[in-house]
Amino acid sequence: MRSDNILSDNFDPDVLDREYKEPSQPAPRKRNTTRQAAAKKESKPGAISRFIHDKRTRLFVGIALICWAAYLIIVTLSYFTHGADDQSATINLSISEMAQRGDEINNAGGPIGAFLSQSAISNGIGIGALVIIYYFLALGWGLLHKGKVGFWSLTMKSLIVAITVSIVTGLVTYKAHSWVFWGGIHGYEVNTFLMSHIGVTGAILVSILLVALVASIYLNELRLLYVAYRKRVDEHRKRVEAERAAAEESRRKVEESLKESAEIVDNSRNEAQRESSVQLENKTLDFEDYANDNNVDDNHVDTDMTESEIDDDIYDTLDDETKNDIQDESKVIDNNEDVSMTINEGEIEEADEITTDTYDPTAELSRYHFPSIELLNNIQVKANSVDQQEMEENKERITSTLSNYSIPISHIEATVGPTVTLYEIVPAEGVRIAKIKRLEDDIALSLAALGIRIIAPIPGKGTIGIEVPNKEPQMVPIRSIISSRKFQECNYELPMAMGSTISKDVFIADLTKMPHVLVAGATGQGKSVGLNTIIASLLYKKHPAELKFVLVDPKMVEFSLYSKLERHYLAKLPDENEAIITDPMKVVATLNSLCVEMDNRYALLKDANVRTIKEYNNKFIQRRLNPEKGHRYLPYIVIVVDEFGDLIMMAGKEVETPIARIAQKARAVGMHMILATQRPSTNVITGIIKANFPGRIAFRVSQMVDSRTILDRTGANQLIGKGDMLFSHNGEMERVQCAFISTEEVEAICDAIDEQVGYPNAYPLPDYVPESDGSASLGAVNDRDPLFEEAARFIVTSSTASTSSLQRRYSIGYNRAGKIMDQLEAAGIVGPASGAKPRQVLVDSLQLERMLEITA
Repeated sequence: MRSDNILSDNFDPDVLDREYKEPSQPAPRKRNTTRQAAAKKESKPGAISRFIHDKRTRLFVGIALICWAAYLIIVTLSYFTHGADDQSATINLSISEMAQRGDEINNAGGPIGAFLSQSAISNGIGIGALVIIYYFLALGWGLLHKGKVGFWSLTMKSLIVAITVSIVTGLVTYKAHSWVFWGGIHGYEVNTFLMSHIGVTGAILVSILLVALVASIYLNELRLLYVAYRKRVDEHRKRVEAERAAAEESRRKVEESLKESAEIVDNSRNEAQRESSVQLENKTLDFEDYANDNNVDDNHVDTDMTESEIDDDIYDTLDDETKNDIQDESKVIDNNEDVSMTINEGEIEEADEITTDTYDPTAELSRYHFPSIELLNNIQVKANSVDQQEMEENKERITSTLSNYSIPISHIEATVGPTVTLYEIVPAEGVRIAKIKRLEDDIALSLAALGIRIIAPIPGKGTIGIEVPNKEPQMVPIRSIISSRKFQECNYELPMAMGSTISKDVFIADLTKMPHVLVAGATGQGKSVGLNTIIASLLYKKHPAELKFVLVDPKMVEFSLYSKLERHYLAKLPDENEAIITDPMKVVATLNSLCVEMDNRYALLKDANVRTIKEYNNKFIQRRLNPEKGHRYLPYIVIVVDEFGDLIMMAGKEVETPIARIAQKARAVGMHMILATQRPSTNVITGIIKANFPGRIAFRVSQMVDSRTILDRTGANQLIGKGDMLFSHNGEMERVQCAFISTEEVEAICDAIDEQVGYPNAYPLPDYVPESDGSASLGAVNDRDPLFEEAARFIVTSSTASTSSLQRRYSIGYNRAGKIMDQLEAAGIVGPASGAKPRQVLVDSLQLERMLEITA
């Protein structure tokens, strides 16, 4: 428009001025409006910026982030130690449900901590979560120190590093068997995708590229770290060189000062010698004057005295400083001599006080070393034998089976063990427990399991347990049990490391608290391995001076490896050649000898005024008991009897009687017994045996009645074998997977002990003198049963010497018939008992009549 006006013919300057002046008048108002709007726009971000950059805000946010990072560190570390125990709860329960049952959560961060650690690590990015924790920590630290925080740079770098760590760790641990995905689900799934599309080589190349990416991102930081490191090294080198130069300079100054002081000392010594010679000359002149004045003849002067006099004169003529120096030096010498003498006297007194008053029972084998854990095989087992899918399927089958019988349940959760998985169900209100127990076979059918066991209810929990065997049962190696912290820190007197529970805890029992154990199980179900596990755990814990074994092995092959321990751990009769007892008749003699040992120990306890072996040994160690009066250190004695059923068959009452005596009385004197049998029938495990053996270990048995015999309840017939066992003590039942120890491991342990210095002989058991020997024959003559002669004639005539035949013949009781048989044996008419076989008749009718006439 302006150009039109300028180029037009009717050019009017006023119009042009007016056109240019009119728009120029409101211009200042437009500029003011724009400035005010800009000021208004800038006012809002200014307030937010002031709030963000406020010192108090940064302080609060920084402290909050550091506290959050510290909490994450705690729950993460706790997850690595207790995550396997909490895994069942974190997978099956919500946070609120876990909070209601908080006593079962082992994570230090509580239910939330357990859930966060499970979600971040196993279900997230694995150990890459540690990078995220570092991210929060670095962010909070930067806010606290008022420095410039590169938020986006730190965030992006942390994410890249966390993802890289997850993928690389997932590749490295892709085929590892562990209870946790170390690379998280993210790392596992990414590597699964990569391997399925580009193969293992491609997955490795991707991991290498990611590591190279991280290295390139942090290249500048790495270079700065290297420069700083080189700078510190150079500064340290310069500082060392400066210190060396300063030390050299100080050494030079010290040498110069020593030279100067030596010169001063030499000058003072020369000056003193010159002054002393002058004084001596003056002293001689005075003496000559004195001699002349008193008419003393020079020939009568005693020259022998001049040397000492001269010494005194020299001392008198020395100046005061020299005298003081000499006196000070003499004082120093005297003081040093006094100090040295005082120290020697003190050392002698302390040596008298150091003499100990305690007795060390292990002193004779002070160089004995326990077997190394490296002797045991390091067997790697799969962490989880039941995957999540199998667990969920079993839950659905249990729920559907119960619902088919109109049994609703309100909650179900699973605990995975090495052999079985325990499903704990909470039935709805009004459901009777007996109704669920009757469905045991139906649930087993729906789960297609070998056999299940229903615990209704679980003691102390108020839930019903259904134990379902795993498809792939795990083996529990004994090394994992012996090397566990629980066993190493165990302070039991006689710890038996049995194996692992359903919750994968190490199961340890104290034999002194049992105090005797009954072990039963069918052939091949783990009974012998269980006995070897018990013996091995005791060998790893007790010194030879503290423990002795009496091993009875009728099969002659189970305990033969332990014969190498004769000079260290075994006890036997003095006249026996073999420490492992295999002959049933020698078993009777050994058991009776143990009864004598028990009585002797009780006599020692009575004389010491104590009640238990522990109190007695403590008193003996403190030297409060006199060895000259027969007192001695008493080791524990563990009697292990295998195939007890065969012994009962061979020796009967002769074996049962001493076993019953030991079981009833031997606990207080440190003698404990372990009986094992594969036939837990009532004629083998009698009421006397059961009453005195409260500790019971049941491996799988074939019949329900056998389970009732050993455990007083069913359950052992539903075990799956291969070391699966039930441990019962005072009514408390625990299902345990017994630890496995191989024959090679037992042999290695025995060889390691046998190579060391042992005692000259095995621990001697006292001799047993049967009642039929010695004075018993006289008593047999004087105190014979009225039926003695008639019974003797009957036995010789019928050639049948058995207690049962006397019972039937004369209608008498077992005790009286047995007493008559003992009297016949004492008289030499019949031979000793030979198990279940009849006794041998040693005389004929004529010899019998002659013997009866003589005794009459």
